[in-house]
Amino acid sequence: MLFNSIDFILFFSIFFLVYLKLGYKNQNILLFLAGIVFYSFWNFKMVFLLLFCILFNFYTGINLNKISNGSTRRIFFKLTILVNLFILVVFKYAVFSVRSLNDILNVLSVKKEIPVFEILLPVGISFYTFHNISYIYDVYKKKIQPTFNLITYSVYDLFFPLLLAGPIERADKLIPQIEQKRVLSWNKFKGGLLLFAWGIFKKVVIADNLAPFVNKSLDPSLDMPNGLVYFVAIAFAFQIYADFSGYTDAARGMAKMIGFELSLNFNIPFMARNPIDFWRRWHISLSTWLRDYVYIPLGGNRYGFFRQNVNLMLVWILGGLWHGATYGYMLWGAYCGFQIVIYNVLNRFLFRKYKDFFESIDSFLKPIGILFTFFLFAYGILLFRVENYFHLLRLIKNLDGFYYEPILFIKLIYFLLPILIVESVQIYHRYTDGLVLQKVNRFAFSFIVVFFFVQFGLSAVFEKYEFFYFQF
Repeated sequence: MLFNSIDFILFFSIFFLVYLKLGYKNQNILLFLAGIVFYSFWNFKMVFLLLFCILFNFYTGINLNKISNGSTRRIFFKLTILVNLFILVVFKYAVFSVRSLNDILNVLSVKKEIPVFEILLPVGISFYTFHNISYIYDVYKKKIQPTFNLITYSVYDLFFPLLLAGPIERADKLIPQIEQKRVLSWNKFKGGLLLFAWGIFKKVVIADNLAPFVNKSLDPSLDMPNGLVYFVAIAFAFQIYADFSGYTDAARGMAKMIGFELSLNFNIPFMARNPIDFWRRWHISLSTWLRDYVYIPLGGNRYGFFRQNVNLMLVWILGGLWHGATYGYMLWGAYCGFQIVIYNVLNRFLFRKYKDFFESIDSFLKPIGILFTFFLFAYGILLFRVENYFHLLRLIKNLDGFYYEPILFIKLIYFLLPILIVESVQIYHRYTDGLVLQKVNRFAFSFIVVFFFVQFGLSAVFEKYEFFYFQF
C-alpha cells in the first residue's frame, strides 16, 4: 500500500477520522492496529517477524534494566544486539554471503558451489532493526528508562508513517510523544497536509518521471551514447532525492497531522560544500545513527588521527551494506568513506593551517565546493545500479565523451524546477523544516501554485513505482 495510492488515502482518511474521536491511550491502540494492517499489505507473514522483534526487545529492555552486575549486564546486552543483528543478517545478507563465498571459490578454481536459497526480504527490516538496537543501547547506557507498556513500545516500532523507510527515530524523542496526550490543531493539520502533499508531489511528478529515463539508460543490455552518463548521474541523483525526501516529507506530514513531530531527514543536501557537510544534510537520521551507535563505540576520534580515519572507513562500508547486500552498495560505502577521509586529511593539514587564506577566497570556493560535492555524490550513487564489473567499466568509459540533446536538457529542467523553486525559497527565508511558499509575495505564490497544479495534472504517475528506499 503505497503512500501515493488511492488505497492508502482511503486507509489514512478512515484512520484519521477514528483517531480524532479517541483519547490518547485508545489512539495508541489504534496506531498499533493500523501499523499491523499497513505492514500486512506488503506481506502478512512478515508481520510475525516484526511482532517477534517487538516482543523480544520490549522484554529484553525491561530485564536489561533490572541487572545490576556490570559483567552480566554487558553480556546480556551483547547477546541482545547479536540476536537483532542475526535476524537482519539472515534475512538481508545470507544470500549475499553465500554468493560471495561462491565467488571466492570460483576465483580459487574450486569447482564446488554452495547452494543458494532465495530468502524473502522483509520490507523496512533495516529501519526497524536500527530502531530496536538504538533502544537497547540507550537502555544499556542508562540514557533512557525502558518503557513498561507493550503498546507504547509496539507503536514505537510500528508507527506506520515511518515504518518502511524512516526517518530512524530515537526512543528518547518518539516514545515520550507516544506516552503523552497529543495536541491536535488546525495549524498542525494544515502544515502536515501541505508537507504530505509536497512529499507525494516529489514522488509522483519528479522521481517517477525521471525513473524511466534512468532505468533505460542504465540497462546493461543497451548501448549508451558517450557522455550520456553525465545526464544520467544528475537525473538519478534527483530521482533518489525526490523519492526518498518525498517519502520522509509525506511521513512527517502525516505524523504532524496526528500530533507527532518527526526528525528532519534532509536539509537541502545539494547545497553542501564538502562531503562532511553533505552527510550532515542527507539522510540525517542514518548518518547520526551511525555516528552514535557505530563510530563512537568504535572509538571515534579518541585514539588518534589514523584510528579515527580507519573508524570512518569502517562506518561507511557498513553504511553501504546497510543500504543493500551487493558489491555495488559495499563499494559505494567505501567510496563515501574515502571522500570523508580525504576531506578530513585536507582539513587537518591544509584548510586549518591556511585558514585565513581560504576564508579570504570563500566566496570563490563556495560554488565550486557545492558543484564538486554534488557531482561526487551523483556519480557515486550510480554504484547503486551497477550489476557487475563490466557494467561499472562501461559507465566509467562513458565519461570520455560529451553528449547534448536540447529536448533532454529541457525535460530535465522541467522536472527539477519544483525542487529548485521550493529550496530557493527555503534558503532565502533560512527555513528548511517545512514549506515556506506562503511567505513569497502573492503574485509569485499564485504563479508557483498554478505551475505545480498544471505540472501535477500533466505529469503525475500513480502507483507505478515503489519508494526506492523500501528495499532497504
